[in-house]
Amino acid sequence: MVLPPSTSSDSSGYINEIRNIQSQINHLLEMQKKGIVESVDVVIQELTKKEFKLKEQEVLKVHTNAITEIKVLKRGQEVRRWQTRCKDFRPRCSSYESLIDKLYEYYFGKSVYTDYSFKVIFEAALEEKIRTERPKEKTIRDYHSSYKVFISEEFGAKDIRLIKPSEVKEYIQKVSSELAPTKKRFYKFKGILNLAFAYACDPERRYIDVNPVPMKNAVYAKNLTPTSNKPEDKAFQPHEVEMIRDYLWKRVNELRYDVNGYAILFSSETGVREGEIPSLKWSDVKSNAIHIHSQQNDEIRDGKKVYYYNPTTKNEKGVSHNGRFIPLTNRVREILDELKAKQELLGISSEWVFCKEDGSWTTTIAYYESLYKVTHKLGLKLSNNHAFRMALNSYVYVPMGLPATERAKLLGHSVDTNLKHYTFARTDDYIDELCDKINAFDSKTRDLTIEDKVGTSGYPKIVSFSAKEKSPETSKSRAFI
Repeated sequence: MVLPPSTSSDSSGYINEIRNIQSQINHLLEMQKKGIVESVDVVIQELTKKEFKLKEQEVLKVHTNAITEIKVLKRGQEVRRWQTRCKDFRPRCSSYESLIDKLYEYYFGKSVYTDYSFKVIFEAALEEKIRTERPKEKTIRDYHSSYKVFISEEFGAKDIRLIKPSEVKEYIQKVSSELAPTKKRFYKFKGILNLAFAYACDPERRYIDVNPVPMKNAVYAKNLTPTSNKPEDKAFQPHEVEMIRDYLWKRVNELRYDVNGYAILFSSETGVREGEIPSLKWSDVKSNAIHIHSQQNDEIRDGKKVYYYNPTTKNEKGVSHNGRFIPLTNRVREILDELKAKQELLGISSEWVFCKEDGSWTTTIAYYESLYKVTHKLGLKLSNNHAFRMALNSYVYVPMGLPATERAKLLGHSVDTNLKHYTFARTDDYIDELCDKINAFDSKTRDLTIEDKVGTSGYPKIVSFSAKEKSPETSKSRAFI
């Protein structure tokens, strides 16, 4: 271990000077926040340069190994890196200044938090999120991958305390116009910005006063890649579902063992989520229902993707509420009975319903790839499991007359989600239904006398339709009648 040179009187003098500069910078920023002074950015930049020179001077006194500049490939492009070697670690940074900061911390200790770059603040914010919220491994990976895609080295190196709201808007416009992200990908980008800036303006730190990320999307919406917001465009049409089923029934009967073929058939009938398929156990299949209360998740361990059993569903968000039950219909029973018979014939013994020939569970990626190949072969534009859920809701449950509360319960999400994103009406069905209602009204009023047809006000009386029986969910409304 290298002894800190700060034990010498010369070094301690420089360290104290560095601390004084840091205090001046913090004081100026605080006065700027309070409105006491304005336009101190130039002064802060000069003080920061002076601070760096002092750090560099002290580091180079004790660091004897060479500092080299190299070029490495990053996403197919050459980028510069600065690296060196210490006794017990080999730092590599995107800039010479960052490397000097790391070496200064290594030799002298970081007595004051000095790196306020957007990148460092983002990493600190993500660490805090992991520590306090325990997000899924996939969520953490999404944050890292989104940062690499959307945050440039130049923006990542900016001092977050000096980034103006106008600069943030300008950067959002630049990223949106150059990368043209979809709405989903754009929100991931916005999530990166919000995570870092919200962390910086938290009362615990107060590096900045307010989060400069605009709440409304009007500023950059024009740059987004246009996508369809119609739910019906994201669902398989009834004839497409039947096409998939016909193809798969033929395939599962021709192949020796097609576990994902049976899984897709099962999904088309039940509308379960993709992750809820591999984790289904035979013990979850009851006499008249199927208990959906788990999902398969994945995470990276030692550089490899590992799948694990999560005893909660997606909407339960890590806290089990015993999941949900879906009916075991004749068609679903036929799928499971045939799958079980084929497993017994091949000597496959497993607790998993959708298992491979060796008894291990299938995976979400294997299911997705199988579904993609099927839809691609059939020439369908959609290839995701979500399209089954939406089709089942609007082409089966809605025509059956199931209320939104029941539909949401069967699919495992909120009523609001069901109404906003899963429910849509076909225009021709709506017109037919409206015509039937008007014709019914006419037939009821055709034979009434003039006195019956006209009310005391002189306007036609309203002939009410037969009242529907109120469901238990709406029975409380009678108290207000």
